[in-house]
Amino acid sequence: MGLILGAFILLTPGCAGDPQSLLMDHLWTFEDFTTDSEDENVQSLVAFAKAFLTDATLEFQDGGVYILASPLSETPSTGTWELIGEDQLIMDPDGEDTASTGNIEVLTKNQLSYIETFTDEDSNTYTTTTTWVKAD
Repeated sequence: MGLILGAFILLTPGCAGDPQSLLMDHLWTFEDFTTDSEDENVQSLVAFAKAFLTDATLEFQDGGVYILASPLSETPSTGTWELIGEDQLIMDPDGEDTASTGNIEVLTKNQLSYIETFTDEDSNTYTTTTTWVKAD
């Protein structure tokens, strides 16, 4: 699930408002999930995650709780979130041993995009990028 929740980003210049307020300002709708990996297993996992997240929503609540709801799951995923500085997002899913850490690439009132870095079984490093947009 850490791969699915990939979440950490570098702020774009000229971004109005503080990052925590921007995250909690509204509901986010899933837009895209990509990887720079050429490994077929990683690409398959990313394709699965992208399908699972299609039409999903993400809400960052005050008090450090997040809710990820996918139309393909009867029960939303929940966990805790924390923003370190302005560009590192930690999401710790309930019931899982590993939190995910992402670097925020874009955070505006209309878009959230973060990059996570992983190492595959052959010790190759790759990244995933998750993009959310403001829900209508």
